[in-house]
Amino acid sequence: MIRLILVSLAVTAALAGCGDESSNTPAKITAPSAAAAPSAAASSTPERLETIFLDTTAAHLCSVQSRVYTDPAAMAEAYASKPVYTGLSDAQVEQYQQRVIADPAFANRLTGQIQQTCGSATG
Repeated sequence: MIRLILVSLAVTAALAGCGDESSNTPAKITAPSAAAAPSAAASSTPERLETIFLDTTAAHLCSVQSRVYTDPAAMAEAYASKPVYTGLSDAQVEQYQQRVIADPAFANRLTGQIQQTCGSATG
């Protein structure tokens, strides 16, 4: 988990700020709503599960990054907090977290999703 946090911090540090909201209260982030998926059975493909993980993680990191923290401990706690991964078990989330660390292609997909979710500073 610590390595994921460090990877997440490195990824988000490489991106420009996603906003200027000043709040020390972390937001609850969930996967896209059930309305986005026709049914639970249809949404359980490996690709869909990866998408849930990537989308939820990106939204969580963008949410944390968009806030101004006056207390470094509060910022660290916000980054370390785990979003709600609707449709994924804890074991699946752990597997995806390990893939972010061990699989450069998967980590690059997460980076791309973070850039898309947060917006790009170069535009």
